[in-house]
Amino acid sequence: MFFIFSKLLDVFLSPLVWVVGFALFSFLLKNHLKRIFRVIAFALLILFSNSALFNFVSGNWETQPIKPGALSGEHRTVVVLGGMASENMHNGLPRFAQSSDRLWQGLYLLKQGYADTMVISGGLGSLFDKQKPEGELLREYLIAVGLKNESIIFESSSRNTYENARNVAALFKKHHLSDKIILVTSAFHMPRAKACFEKQGFEAEPFPADPVSSTRPMQWKDYLVPSGGVFAKWNVLIREWVGIVMYKLNGYI
Repeated sequence: MFFIFSKLLDVFLSPLVWVVGFALFSFLLKNHLKRIFRVIAFALLILFSNSALFNFVSGNWETQPIKPGALSGEHRTVVVLGGMASENMHNGLPRFAQSSDRLWQGLYLLKQGYADTMVISGGLGSLFDKQKPEGELLREYLIAVGLKNESIIFESSSRNTYENARNVAALFKKHHLSDKIILVTSAFHMPRAKACFEKQGFEAEPFPADPVSSTRPMQWKDYLVPSGGVFAKWNVLIREWVGIVMYKLNGYI
């Protein structure tokens, strides 16, 4: 039930939906309220399309990236969380999202000797799509491109971050792995993910990937020119904040 509720709630966590909602409702109201609703819609439009504001907020929220050499060396299993790929219905291959940076960062740690084992955890995170579970999809892909070996383990039944942590904990017991892990997920997602894994008894060393904040210095246009792409980034951040509240209420973290 929690999984279904969280997916339905996503619809109402978009600033663009708020802008459109206030603008549309303004046509149903009398003059005084009509002006107020249109001013609110315009203010939200300006606020949530400003790149500099978003980067200030997200940069202060996200777990900051670290160099691989700064890792302690005591955690020899890297756990990579899914939510990075879905099945292309036209050819059955993975359709990689921006968050696939998680996979490439995890593979780097494994191939460069910062970890001995990699666990990829991801199932189906949508309500209605009957696609191949993400873990299976990535396993087949890595085999096809020659990157799969015995040091990579897959978990394919998790639907959300809580289930990632719970199912990986069971997997670790099965394979007798140490609970000291390097945790790889998107930088905005790291606080919630780390808390979930620690709740399951892991000692997690974060290695964030895929930051939504800018990785380059701010330019003048970031302060003055509205950006439509920033709206989508706010969706990600707001969903994450609400997710943390919901997880705390449910005792997941």
